[in-house]
Amino acid sequence: MDRGKREISPSKQIAYTAILCALLIGGQYVFSFVTGVEVVTVLLACFAYVAGVKPGVMCAVSFSLLRCFIFGFYPNVIILYLIYYPAFAATFGFMGKSGGASEAFFAVAVNVFLIAVAALCLTAYFMGAIAVSRILKATLNAFLWVIFALSVALLTAFDALLFAKKAYGKNTSAALKVIAYATVAAVFTVIFTLLDDVITPLVSGYGQGAWDAYFYGSFAAMLPQTVCAIVTVTTLYLPLTGLFNRFFSPRDTKNILKR
Repeated sequence: MDRGKREISPSKQIAYTAILCALLIGGQYVFSFVTGVEVVTVLLACFAYVAGVKPGVMCAVSFSLLRCFIFGFYPNVIILYLIYYPAFAATFGFMGKSGGASEAFFAVAVNVFLIAVAALCLTAYFMGAIAVSRILKATLNAFLWVIFALSVALLTAFDALLFAKKAYGKNTSAALKVIAYATVAAVFTVIFTLLDDVITPLVSGYGQGAWDAYFYGSFAAMLPQTVCAIVTVTTLYLPLTGLFNRFFSPRDTKNILKR
């Protein structure tokens, strides 16, 4: 799948990357007052997919460092961001460069991941695996059910679209990829929290009890962030990639829907 990307000058690459970096910092600041809501995931994913690995990683590194002037220079956060966001940008950059993996791979991966997420949500709910206070537990249980419902809905939609394409020759490639990329974003969101659960206690020298408390407490941020990642990528991925594609491709924005 050829993206038809034209060569642009290094100065323009730097300019586009700087603008996106500013948008990431501004977006994170605006939504920092609302727990679990963020736009960094969808903006960086779309930019890296269209611009490529190098601009995407460069933007991720710049964002990870420059945001410290607003939110503070915390060693654990700097380490976490410099590991997570460049890897996140590189993943979407590679998917954009290659046009995504094969449809068979996406079909298997999406089904496996969404079924696993739904199963983990049910297990965590019925076994009471998240050890938090009663007040917080009610909120987290609600988010578990929301993620479970979203996973089932995405899985149903994905398999229905795949069946329609195979059985009736319907052009559902764009919708299939949106669901697949939303799944990737959700998985990365979980990875972000798991990395934080390791890096922060190690850097801060937590004992076992504090480490356990931090691990369970992190679910309060992870669950709404996972919901946000699924919703924002599902709804904004095509419009944003179409917008970014105007700067990196000579083709008209609407052609992004045919990819």
